[in-house]
Amino acid sequence: MVQALGYISVQPDWPTDVGNALGGMEDAHAFWVSAYRHERPSIHANIRPVAAPSQGGAALVRLDVEGGDVGAEYVGRRQLRLWSTALGIPRALYTAPQRTVACSRIARGTGVRGFDVSRYGGLIVACGDDGAMDVYEAGSGEHRVRLEGHLGDVVCCQFFPSGQVVLSGATDMRLKIWSAADGTNPVTLTGHTAPITDTAVVGIGKTVLSAARDGTVRLWNCGAASLVHAFELSAGPVNAIHLPDRGSDDGGDDGGGVVAAACEDGRVLLLDLDRRDTVATFGARGETPKRAVAYDPANARLAAGLADGSVVVWASDSSDAPPIHAFRRGSSPVSALRFVPRAAGAPLICVGTEDGQLFLAAVAPSGVDVVEELVAFDINPISQIRVTPASATLHGDAARQSVWAAGQDGRVCRF
Repeated sequence: MVQALGYISVQPDWPTDVGNALGGMEDAHAFWVSAYRHERPSIHANIRPVAAPSQGGAALVRLDVEGGDVGAEYVGRRQLRLWSTALGIPRALYTAPQRTVACSRIARGTGVRGFDVSRYGGLIVACGDDGAMDVYEAGSGEHRVRLEGHLGDVVCCQFFPSGQVVLSGATDMRLKIWSAADGTNPVTLTGHTAPITDTAVVGIGKTVLSAARDGTVRLWNCGAASLVHAFELSAGPVNAIHLPDRGSDDGGDDGGGVVAAACEDGRVLLLDLDRRDTVATFGARGETPKRAVAYDPANARLAAGLADGSVVVWASDSSDAPPIHAFRRGSSPVSALRFVPRAAGAPLICVGTEDGQLFLAAVAPSGVDVVEELVAFDINPISQIRVTPASATLHGDAARQSVWAAGQDGRVCRF
């Protein structure tokens, strides 16, 4: 049984209106909110921020709801809480980005197809539909170098742990390895017979992985520029892979680990890179296509995002057992998925969809609780999610790691 969740959308630039109210602007603009629940009439309202008397020297804002049954509470300049009693939508935290980097070199209209953040957060690499990538300073947004040489659109890019080398995959069926310092391309890996869909760097980067629409996941030796092994998985595309970071930057890279692969034929597979074998299969051929995947071996959890908007969560050590839970909020395909560690409790699941929803959910056998909505992208598709260590954003008393996301509007946002 798939749990249907209600949700509330809010105007992405609402912090501007809150900031105007904090600044004492009279008649500050209202921002819209819309509440939805499956097979129930939607609710639409406006929320007008009004300056309120300060308490203890801190400026406050009162949120006046105009229209439908939506509740609103001011938390801070970048955060508020929304709920709807009428539609049974509980309180959730709504968070605006802490940082936004405009990928100025991405061709207008194509948006960010793929991006990554260096391990220590200093650099961003982003690609679009124009056959090239660009490296930016994450803090200032300053452009550093252009990486150009693919013969087709670049669909995915990723830093090696050093933060000075980039791996990319494109529709030209090639993988390339680049210097993030000067843009040179010393290694090109060829062998796929259809466009690349996703990549992963194994350990410190002596080996890398690629997935493609040819139904294979391939393990490569970077130094020899050669194929180590090809996992023949499906007659259709492998849409996404996820190799969890084992946290090593100082060695131990022997090509090992377990990678999760999401297939268009409806299955999710766990592949052992040491044994060169499939060790578990979740789902079955002919089920709804799996478009995104996230794997958390430390907590024995595996999640897949589906083409119908559902998210399915399994215990990764029990492939014969039914899913722990399945939930959905709408019919837009899930385009990105990651587990987000936090200081207390099990990791949250961050879900991105093709209609611009980006949210964090806590999943337990008893049900799903959406605890935080990350607001920036309106109806622009979420292309990718990355997670980096941080403690700047709080939900209740539990700090969580930072979430970075990008979409079709050409921005990379950190929450």
